[in-house]
Amino acid sequence: MQYKEISDGWLVRLESGEEIRDGLEELMRREEIGCGFVTGLGAVMDPHLGYYVLEEKRYVQHHFEGEYELVGMTGTLSWHDGEPFPHVHTMLTGPEFLALGGHCFEATTSATVEMFVRAERSRVDREFDEAIGLHLMQLPQSCPIGPS
Repeated sequence: MQYKEISDGWLVRLESGEEIRDGLEELMRREEIGCGFVTGLGAVMDPHLGYYVLEEKRYVQHHFEGEYELVGMTGTLSWHDGEPFPHVHTMLTGPEFLALGGHCFEATTSATVEMFVRAERSRVDREFDEAIGLHLMQLPQSCPIGPS
């Protein structure tokens, strides 16, 4: 992984064989990132994606074999149980030019992955929400918006 700090975050380049989430976790530890946002593109192989079924409180997961263009990646960076928690979604295309997308459990860089990470040092943690069945970001200083 190569990265460079810029005025409002980091530019990151993953090299062939590096896993996206592992790279983000490493960056979060090295640079003491407390929370943030990531976007990127590139090329990956053998991605493992998922779709969350709220009624069942579980992910339907699928492993796709082969190489894919990473035409879009977006995600948030936070912490859970003292560990970095990159929450990443991807949009991929393959030889048929059809789009595949979902929650990214794993995707290994084939050629390169280029990312922009915008981050803050203040830490955001996640806690399990029983109603949803996921670990959600906790933002105690925020005010709810909407009808009161």
